[in-house]
This record gives sequence, C-alpha cells and structure tokens, in this order.
Amino acid sequence: MFTLADFVRLNARRNPQGTALVDEKGRLTHGELSERAESLARGLQSLGVKPGERIGVLSANSNFAIETLLGISLVGGVYTAYNWRWAAQELAAGVSLTKPAVILVEDEFRQLLEAASASWTVDSEPECFTEGPKYEQLLHSGAPVEVRIAPKDPLLILFTGGTTGRSKGVVLSHHGSINNAINELVDCGLGQAPDNVGCSITPVFHSAALLCVVLPHYVTGGTNVMMRKFSEEEFARVVETEGVNSTFIIPNMIRRLLNAGIFDRPGVQQHLKQLHSGGGLLRMPDKKAVLEKVAGLRMFFRYGLTEAGPMVSRLLPEDILKPELDGSIGKEYTFVEARILDPFGVELPPNELGEICVRGPGVMLGYFDQPEATADAIRDGWLHTGDLGVRDDDGYLFFRDRSKDMIKTGGENVYAAEIEQLLYAHPAVMECGVLGVPSTEWDEEVRVVVAFRTGQSATEDELRAYLRDHLAGYKIPKVFKFVEHGVMPVNPSGKIVKGKLRAVAGW
Repeated sequence: MFTLADFVRLNARRNPQGTALVDEKGRLTHGELSERAESLARGLQSLGVKPGERIGVLSANSNFAIETLLGISLVGGVYTAYNWRWAAQELAAGVSLTKPAVILVEDEFRQLLEAASASWTVDSEPECFTEGPKYEQLLHSGAPVEVRIAPKDPLLILFTGGTTGRSKGVVLSHHGSINNAINELVDCGLGQAPDNVGCSITPVFHSAALLCVVLPHYVTGGTNVMMRKFSEEEFARVVETEGVNSTFIIPNMIRRLLNAGIFDRPGVQQHLKQLHSGGGLLRMPDKKAVLEKVAGLRMFFRYGLTEAGPMVSRLLPEDILKPELDGSIGKEYTFVEARILDPFGVELPPNELGEICVRGPGVMLGYFDQPEATADAIRDGWLHTGDLGVRDDDGYLFFRDRSKDMIKTGGENVYAAEIEQLLYAHPAVMECGVLGVPSTEWDEEVRVVVAFRTGQSATEDELRAYLRDHLAGYKIPKVFKFVEHGVMPVNPSGKIVKGKLRAVAGW
C-alpha cells in the first residue's frame, strides 16, 4: 500500500505538466506542486522535525492548504488541521492538545493565531511560519527528502466535536486515507478520467473535502479546484471556467443553488457530471429538481464520520430517486463493513433499530492523546458511531437518530454540551438546554432554552456576545427562549429532559 508521500513523487513523473491545484491566487502543475512540497519537507527537516511530530496548519481552502499537507507527509509529520472558524480560545485548546512542533498559517489567519498564542499551554513553543516571505524562506532546495514512512503511520489529525464539550483530534493513517480514496474510485468513479476535475467547497479542515474530494483527484493525477467561500455565483463561475466535473456540497447548498437558478446555466449543465451530498437531509423534491435540470448528472448521497475515515455508505445514482429508498444512506462502500448492534454488542436482524458500528482499514487510529475516549469508541475492532439506524431486508441502511447529543447545522457538527458548559459558566444562567431544530436553510439550527438565577438576567445579545468570545459563529444559538427556573423539565436525577424541553419551548 502506498503512502501519500509516494504519490507526491509519482505525480511529478506521471503528469508533471497537468494542472494539480487551482485557487483564487493561481494554479500549480503537478510538477510544480511536488517540487514545492519537497522544498517544504526539506525546510521542516532543517528545523529538526521528526516523523510522527505534529505540524499545525491554519488555512482555508487554498493551494497553501494542500501544498502543506503534501510537504508534511514527505517528512513523515502529522498534518494537524486547525479550524479557522474557531474562536481564539478554541484554537488555543487545539494547539494545547496537539502540541505541534511547527505551525504554518495563511496570512489571513495570522491575527487569530496570535490571539490564541496568548493562552495556549505547550511544553515547547511552536515556531510559526506565516504565508508570504517567512514561509517562502522555509522552502529549501536540494535532494529529495528520504524518510521511511509506513502505511500504518499517522498522516493527519482532523478535529471533531466532543459530547463532553472539547473537540477531539481524530488520528488517521496513510493507509486509511488512501483506502478511502480507493473506495471513492471503486464505488463512485470519483477522480477517474475524463471526469477528473474536482472542486472542494466545504472546508478542508473537514474530512469530506480533504479526503473525499482532494485525495481521490490527487492520487489519480487530476485537478483540484479550491473554492475559498461558497456563493451561488462563485460556484457557477468555477464550474464554468475550470470545467469542474464533480464536487461535494451539503443539502442547504443544493437548495441555495436551486433557488438561484444555477443548475439552469448551460455551462454548469455541460461540465457537472457528479454531485455528492451528505451531512444533512436531502429531500426528494430537491433531488428531482436538480436531476431534471442537469441531464446525465450522477447524484450520490453519502454517510460517514471523521472517525470512520470518513465514508461508510453511499446511495447510488440508480437508487437516488426510488421512493422506497428516500432517506436511505445506501449500502457500505466496498472496503467497509457496517453492522447494526444492540447495547450488548449483538447484531440485530433487519428493520430493528440499533447503533451503527463500523470496521475497515479507514477507521481512525484513535483520538489523539485520549486513550479512554479511544477505547470507548473502538471496541473489539468496531467503531461505535453513536448513530442509530436500521438495515432493511435488501441491505440498505437508514439513519434514524443520534445517540450522542449532536446537532448538524450547515454541514458542521455542533455538540450541545460545549455550548451548555459555557452558558452554565455565565453568572446569570441557572439552567439551559441546547437543541437542534429542523431548518430549511441549515438542516438543523441551534436553539437554546435558558432559565436565569433569581434576581439576575441577561439579554439575548449579551449572551450571544459572551458565547462569541469562546465559540465559532456557527455554534452560537440562533434562537434564545427564556423561561422560569421551575418550568425546565427534569428527570428524577435532576437532568434536563431534552424531549420534553422542545414542548416547553414550543419547538
């Protein structure tokens, strides 16, 4: 099994003049990209970076993000993708957890990194290189870097929310990440010529873009177009001018494109051949509307999670419009096995609700520096997803609910506990409960019910400002409902009953 580092050298020989990367600042051929990645690897090695050390990267969708991934892979480092949407305190927590030897940062996020550096806790202060002259000085010429890298070695750390509040760093291997790309090639034809121009729209600090769009196109010598910020017009422009054949977008983006008439444009209809979606509810009317407008389009609906590496199952184009499969997440990828288990680990028969559990080469190595959380998630070789589902008589999987208290909003995972912990630290808040409420625009939107301490209060704007100091904007509740303390529904142990809380709030 090859490592990602192998493909850096293979692509330089196989397709040196082919376009590898395109962003708003320019484009790189595979030959140029491989040379810059090699130069970065030499620079990191000159700093004393050893295989297995974490290298932090703070970048939006850009050539910089992918160039750094490849350079870090060559030196055997672990690409640690920090979320640029985090507040400074969240970034500080991510750096404190992973303790990177070096941090590479796009110029746009320099001030965010500086703010985070005031409160992170590390044994040794990481050296930071900002995109521009300082980063360019890090790139060294010379002979290729020779580092022994095994397929089982860690390649990257991607962050996912935690039910206890703090984000966890998911460690994924070279083998697992390349295997996921193979799954995409085998099962979806993603990245195969002539349909070999992919566009990353969702953030590359998430697995959906990085592992399910970038890597399948990269390892086949194709082109990756990096879209920095989603808008309807920018999507159309990129598809039309770059000849984008395939992309992954979340359901609310599809609805926005439909509303804006983007799928009616001849250039979009001409180029777009595959549309992949997931991370929310894709409704039958939306699927029909897109497929009626774009002749021959192959649409896939997928289910996965970062810990699985990430993909688990996909609903294929031939099934996407079948009424009996509306809402299905399809069947497992070729190199994935999923089972529906009861609380005792026993596989359930068809049509019985249980936890979706997964095994395969893509499953994470574990949560970084969190052995107890890892042992709880991976048991007897099976990843316990915390998601509830059923399998029908024909083998199709249906997602039903989350056993973990997580909200899926605009393609992002938001964990209620993280918001609740912060609100409980506010001096005026006595009790609170965070909920996900169905939303046409966001799939789910974050809402909160708050009860204040006797004699104290706060306005909605004050609570929003308080949370914004600690959390990314997409985590801030869109609706606040204030109630009396005694109105909060609690069970005998005093815990808020979320199911009853909806009725109290009128949601």
